[in-house]
Amino acid sequence: MKFDSNEMDVIKEKLISETKKYILLTAYISLVMLGLKIYTKAVLDEHHISYFRISFSLFESMILAKIIMLGEFLNLGERFNNRPLIIKTVYKSFCMSLLAFVFSIVEYAVEGLVNSREFSGIVAEILIKGKGGMLAHSFGMFINFIPLFALWEISRATGQNELFQLLFFRRQMSPTVDKGNSTDSALQ
Repeated sequence: MKFDSNEMDVIKEKLISETKKYILLTAYISLVMLGLKIYTKAVLDEHHISYFRISFSLFESMILAKIIMLGEFLNLGERFNNRPLIIKTVYKSFCMSLLAFVFSIVEYAVEGLVNSREFSGIVAEILIKGKGGMLAHSFGMFINFIPLFALWEISRATGQNELFQLLFFRRQMSPTVDKGNSTDSALQ
């Protein structure tokens, strides 16, 4: 298969865009998960229960970011495209936190299989002791997904790269801005 230069430029641009999205998504989820893990460790330390899974958070975040991008590719959470952004944001956050919940069940099962436990024992353990922690973790992810998907949807509404430029690059002041007025011209 041979690509002309325009097709290669489109592929290159898409690859760069998806890589940026993946890195930012992984960074955000890593911070959220690190916060949740540190909180869990602090609570369990008060009860003298050993807990050390913080180092696994980056790997988990990378996988979850990829799963969220897959959910985005499959249009998961796109049901309310014509509604106000807040409804779409909350719905998408809910859908993606359900996806995170399923991921945590799979993670728990794989961890059990790696530690040579029987599958029936793993399922029983999830149903008896693990579900509360997984539900709490998923709820925490849901709450933390709301600002993420709010920014995601605002970015989509304002244009592909506009929000990224506004957030991470220095803005040039418009020559029409009245120097005596502290109000930004974009708000007028």
